[in-house]
Order: sequence, then structure tokens, then C-alpha cells
Amino acid sequence: MTHRRTLRWIAPLFALIALVSLAHAPAPARAASDRPIMAFYYPWWEPSDWTYDKMSDLPAPKYSGGDDETLKRHIQQADAAGIDALICTWFGPEEDRLDKRCRRIMDLAQQMGSDIQFAIIPDQSAWAGLKSVDGLARAIGVLQRDFFTKPNYLTFQGKPVVFWFYPPSLGGLDTWKQLRNQADPNHQQYWFGGTDDFSYLDVYDALYYFDITWEKSPGAAMTSYAGRLDRYNKANGQSRPFVATVMPGYNDLKFRGGHARDRQGGDYYRGTWQTAIDRNAQAVVLTSFNEFFEGSHIEPSEQYGDLYLRLTKELSDNFRTQVGNPTPVPQPTPSGCQTFPETGYQVCGRILEYWKQNGGLPVFGYPIGPQQGVTIEGKPFQAQEFERNRLELHPENARPYDVLLGRLGADVLAKQGRDWQQFAKVSGASSGCRYFPETGHSLCEPFLSYWQSHGLTLDNKSGYTADESLALFGLPLSEPQQEVLSDGKTYTVQWFERARFESHPENAPPYNVLLGLLGVEMKK
Repeated sequence: MTHRRTLRWIAPLFALIALVSLAHAPAPARAASDRPIMAFYYPWWEPSDWTYDKMSDLPAPKYSGGDDETLKRHIQQADAAGIDALICTWFGPEEDRLDKRCRRIMDLAQQMGSDIQFAIIPDQSAWAGLKSVDGLARAIGVLQRDFFTKPNYLTFQGKPVVFWFYPPSLGGLDTWKQLRNQADPNHQQYWFGGTDDFSYLDVYDALYYFDITWEKSPGAAMTSYAGRLDRYNKANGQSRPFVATVMPGYNDLKFRGGHARDRQGGDYYRGTWQTAIDRNAQAVVLTSFNEFFEGSHIEPSEQYGDLYLRLTKELSDNFRTQVGNPTPVPQPTPSGCQTFPETGYQVCGRILEYWKQNGGLPVFGYPIGPQQGVTIEGKPFQAQEFERNRLELHPENARPYDVLLGRLGADVLAKQGRDWQQFAKVSGASSGCRYFPETGHSLCEPFLSYWQSHGLTLDNKSGYTADESLALFGLPLSEPQQEVLSDGKTYTVQWFERARFESHPENAPPYNVLLGLLGVEMKK
């Protein structure tokens, strides 16, 4: 008992010293969208929660999860320890407490200039508003509108990430298929599902294990899972990523009479990381940053001081230096090319095919640079810039998603120092218009007709569905507004994620609406 009381005042001092030293330690370059290290984060804590009656350990210091200084400390600790992203537990937009805290920690991280990114895990098992397909679909709509658009929201393979916990709490596979078809029919998000049932890969993009401590050996569960995944990928012609789970230990005996896995002075934690390295994991899930009821925390505590923050720094660095390098970017072949004398550049292969199939010159403009290797969100790709957009090759995706468009509308606004989220929003659409609740903007004539008559060819049928138009232009980021463009003239324009619509009433249809030269503006 004397030893425990001593630790209660010494541990916070050690934690502070460690935080300062970690913050100044050099770290390998991090690319959160390449092989991200993601830690489960719980913002629900209140001062009354902290008791040894329910926990095997307590944080040092104790805190409220809604306190700004606490959130800042957690951001600094996670960032210094080499964590790329915190996965914030969220009970949906109707539960005000966690909704505000997840939003707040993201805003604070951005204000602090932190590299930490964030993802959301809607806990459909814990909140009534998320226990139906319709409720979850509405919640995902809020994520699309308010979270995915934040610059520090985590993406994986170019898509915003959503984590899911314990699928049976919503229903079976068919229920989840219904949710995906309703909330994300074109799979524009990346869903990580917490299950070992491989049939759920019909819905989720990747699987992960939340808890691996039922196995005494730290590598047993992940080695078994990796082998099953290899067999699944080979049998189904897939390349689903191996997501490794790392844990320092576990102890929920006081909370729910469950089980405990001894930390072995850090050796158990080291063993889980070694499996991630040995199996060349494409992503790492850390359970957890601060789950004290289950005793899986790495946050500084009364029992362990800052030991597990320091270990996380060491082991995350090892992971980054020892796991295989990214696959070299394939170089374009000279066959199947078209030269554009207007700019002197060639367009070749799949990019040329895509350019021709999806609108050509009016939609994309002329090429203004060669196809070349670029780094986008930390990953290497082949891409080519055009007057109105950037086309990116993503060979890891099946057609037609093997070519993706840059978000040049949002990028140009950011380059101009304009925050589109500050643009005036509307609560609905007038008659004859279309409303987009995801961003709070409407689409009316003459821009609506242009939007409806253009899109990406996704189903090989004539005409364009709303999803195909959305895939080409993205969501509206503004209402129509007057702006002075590069020619010094004032036009009515409307901004979209991937385009700027410009009204030219002096031209006869269909040239009364033109797309802005965003690719050119990005190069200036």
C-alpha cells in the first residue's frame, strides 16, 4: 500500500518528464495514410469514474475527458509516442457529450499544428440512436458533412476511415449490407470491421481484432489471423490488408469479472509489435490509448508511470524502419498515347482511356504536365495534371476506381486561404433544386442541369445517375456566389469538391456553364 501511494505522486512527475523528452526526440517520417498506427481513444471519462473499485490502475493525473488541457496533453503524448491517429469513440450526433469531445480534440490538434489524425468509431452497441440501419445511416451522413471534411481526418488508401465494433450488436451480414448500400453505396469510405468472421469482407474493406489477449502468446492470435487472411485473399483474388493489433496487456476483472493478461514488464507489448513487423502489417491498431476499465491503456498511470508511452515510441519507430518499403510506382508505357500540340504533352494508357470515357476536353481540359510519380497523402502514385483536374492512377483498386480525381475545388480554396466551411449554408432547397445535407448547400439552375448531364461512367449505361455526377464533381462547398476570376471579370460561380462551376450567360447552352481551370490555378 505504501508503494502504491508513493507511485501516485511520483508517476505524474515521471510522465511530465517523459512527455518533454518524447516531444523533443527525433522521429522517423510518418505517413498516416501509408501504414498507419491507430490507437483507440475514449473521451468519455469524468472525475467520478476514477476508482480502484472498478479499475486495476488509474491515470496520472486523473482528469475529465472534456477538459481542453487534458485533450491537449493527450494529443502531445500520442504524437510524441509515434501514433498516427486516434480512433475516437462516438455515440452519434444525438449524444452531445462525446460528439462535442471528438470534435473538440480534432480542432485542438489542428490549432496546435499536430500531425495527429483522427477517425471515428460509432459505437452502435452502446447508444440507442445507433442501433438501427436508418440511425447509423443518418450518423454517417453527419460524419461525411462534419468530420470527413476536416483536414486531420484519417484516410486510408485515399478514403476516409470508419471503424466498427462488434457487428452482431446491429444485426447479421444482410443488415450490414443494407447499411453499406444505404450509407456508402459506392464504397467511397474505408470501413474497418471488428470481427474475425471473414464473410463480413463482403461489407467491410478490412478486418481487425479488438482484443487479442485471450491468447497467452502475444503473437498467436495475429499469426493465426494473418494465415487465414492469406488463404482468403488467394482463394478470392483479393488483396485485403493485414491489420495487426498490438496491446500492452488486459485486466477487466474488477469491472466485469472478465480476464487478465499480465504485461510482463512490457514484454507482452513487445511481442505483439514484433508480430506486426514479422507479418509486414499494412496497418496497426493499438488497444488502447486510455481504456482503464479494461486495463489496456498506454497513457501514463499510477502503476506504470510513462513506461508504455516510451515503449510505444520505441516500438512504433521499429515498425516504421523494419516493415517493407512501399511498392515502387510503375512507370507509364509509351504505347497507346495521344499528343496534344496545344500544350505539348502526351496522355497515355489508362489515364487517356479514362479522359476519353468521362468527358474529355470540356470536363478535364488539356494536359498541363506529364504523367509522373507524385506523393499524395504520404503514398506514391502515378498522376497527371490537366487544366481542370488531376487524374491519379490507383492500381490497387478495381475498375472504374483505379483512376481517381483530385479534390481540386477544396484544394484551390485552401490555397486561397478560404475555409469553405465558413461559407453561408442553407437549410433546404427551393423548388426545382437539389439539396445536399452533407455540406448544407443546394444546387439550382443553370448549374443543376450541367451537374445532371455530366458524370463518371460507372455502370456502362447511357445517362448519368446522381452517384455518377457526385463521383465526378463531389459535393457542393458553396452556394452560387459572385467572384472576380483571373480575367478580372465578375462571374456567378459555385464551388464543389472537385470543380468550380462558372455561369456564362453570354454563351448558348451547353456552353453557358463552364468548369474553372483549377489545375492551372493550382500550378500558379
